[in-house]
Amino acid sequence: MQNSRWLNIAAVATWVLSGIYPLGILLNRPMTLWPSAAWLAAYLVNGAAMTLLLMLPGMARGAFPRYLPVLLALTQSATGLLIHYISGVHLDGTGVTVGLLVIVAAEIPFILPYRLVWLWLAVQTALVALPYAVGGLDVVNLIGITLAMGVFQVFAAICTMLLRSEQASREKLSATNTDLLATRARLAENSRAAERLRISRDLHDTLGHHLTALSLQLDVATRLTDGKAADHVRQAHAITRLLLADVRNVVGSLREPGHIDVAQAIRALTLEQTGIAIHIDLPPVLNVDDQGRADTLIRCVQEIVTNAMRHSGARNLWIRLEVRTDGVAIDAHDDGRGGAAAIDAGHGLLGMRERFEQNAGHVDFQWGPGRGFHVRGFLPLPASA
Repeated sequence: MQNSRWLNIAAVATWVLSGIYPLGILLNRPMTLWPSAAWLAAYLVNGAAMTLLLMLPGMARGAFPRYLPVLLALTQSATGLLIHYISGVHLDGTGVTVGLLVIVAAEIPFILPYRLVWLWLAVQTALVALPYAVGGLDVVNLIGITLAMGVFQVFAAICTMLLRSEQASREKLSATNTDLLATRARLAENSRAAERLRISRDLHDTLGHHLTALSLQLDVATRLTDGKAADHVRQAHAITRLLLADVRNVVGSLREPGHIDVAQAIRALTLEQTGIAIHIDLPPVLNVDDQGRADTLIRCVQEIVTNAMRHSGARNLWIRLEVRTDGVAIDAHDDGRGGAAAIDAGHGLLGMRERFEQNAGHVDFQWGPGRGFHVRGFLPLPASA
C-alpha cells in the first residue's frame, strides 16, 4: 500500500541518517575491535534486521514462523541500544543514533498488541537512559533526556497506530461498499421486475378490458348487420381478437422473471478499490434466470473478495467463472498467507457452502501455509438442477 511504502522509505532514511555522523567519526580513527568494529557490526546487523522486517509483508505468507517479526524487532532494539551506548561513551557523546530506536517504536505496533508496545517502549527508554545515569549525569538533565527520547518513541508508535486504524477503517469501508454494490445490482433487477409487473397489470386492467368490451360489442354488431357492413364488422371483430391476443402475450412476457447479468454484477463488485489487485476472467454476459442461483454466484464472489481483503493478507486475487453445458464453475485463489492445516470455517464460508448445496451445487475450500486460499465450486443451471 502507498502509506506502507512511504513508511518503509522513512525507516531506511532514518537508519542511514542516524549512522552518518558516528560513521564519520569512526573513519577518522584507527579501526579497533572495540569500539569501532563493534559499532560497525551492530549497525550493519541492525540494518539487516530492519530490512528483513520491512520485507516480511511482501514475502510468501506462512513461509516464516510467527515469532520471526518479534525476533527481528528485538535484534534491532538490542543493536540499537548497543550502538547508542558506544556512540554516547566513545564517540563524543552523540545522540543521533536514538533514531534507530525510534524506528523500532514505529515497527512494533504492527506486530504486537498495543499494551505490549507501551511496555516495550518503557523498557527501551529506561535502557537508553542507563548510560547517562551510570555516567553521573545530574538528575535534571537525566530526566530531560529520558523524557525527550521517550516522547520521540511514543510519537512514532502513535503515528503507526493511527496508520493501522486508518487502514482498518478503509478496509472495512471497502468491504461495506462491496456489499452495497452487490445489493444495488439485486435492487436494480428487482426494480426492473416490479416495473414490468406494474406495466403488465396496467395493460391487462385498461387496454385488455377495453378490447374485451369492444370485441363483445363487435360480436353483437355482427349479428345485427348484414351485407357489406357485416363483412367489415366481422373483419374488425377478427382484428380486435388478434389485438387482444397480442396484449395477452405482452402481459404474459412482462410477468416472466427477467435475466440477471451475473458477470456485470461481479465486475461492479471488483471495480471497487479493495487494497488488492483483483484479476477476473468472466464471459462478456452471464444471464441467470433464477434469482437464487444468481444471488449465490454474486454472494460467493463477494465473500471471496472480503476474505482476501480482511484475513489472507493477499496482494492478488484471481477469480474465474466458466459457463459449461450443465452449469457455471467458479475458481478463485489468492497469494495470501493461506493458514494452518486445520482452520475453522467462519459464517461466511458456511453460508457460501449452504447456498451452493441449496441449489444442488457444491463448493470446496483449500489452503495451506504459503499457498494462499483456493475456492472451487459448481452451480448447475436451472434446467439441470
